[in-house]
Amino acid sequence: MRLAYLTAAFAVILATAAPAQETPPQAAPDAPAPAALEPRSFTIFFDHSGPQIPDEAQALLPQIAEIYTRVGYKAVAVECHSDNVASQAINVPLTEDRARRIKTELVRYGVPEAAVTAVGLGFSDPLVPDAPLDTAISNRRCVIALT
Repeated sequence: MRLAYLTAAFAVILATAAPAQETPPQAAPDAPAPAALEPRSFTIFFDHSGPQIPDEAQALLPQIAEIYTRVGYKAVAVECHSDNVASQAINVPLTEDRARRIKTELVRYGVPEAAVTAVGLGFSDPLVPDAPLDTAISNRRCVIALT
């Protein structure tokens, strides 16, 4: 009788005990992070002292905007540089004007204005330091970086 009582009591305890914790199903592994986009850059060279965008660059800007949109880049940085023929007091505003003009064109071709930063740096980062006049064009450039 005592054994039957203990068995019945044990069965009651088991029945009222908290149900065993089920093992939660294994969560699906996180989806792999999308591969980071490789930054891409384009360089436009200016052959004169004015802010006008060269014709070759005018043809390139809609292509850059299309790549930005199609590939899914999030930002465009425009950095314009000058040669050292004039002072920084002249070159910085000149390169700022070039950068603004390039930004305006990229926005016109569909890049969101908020995605584009544009700066003019004058002669602060030459490709060819102390370039003679015939090679100074290498320093008169705007770099357009898609990131």
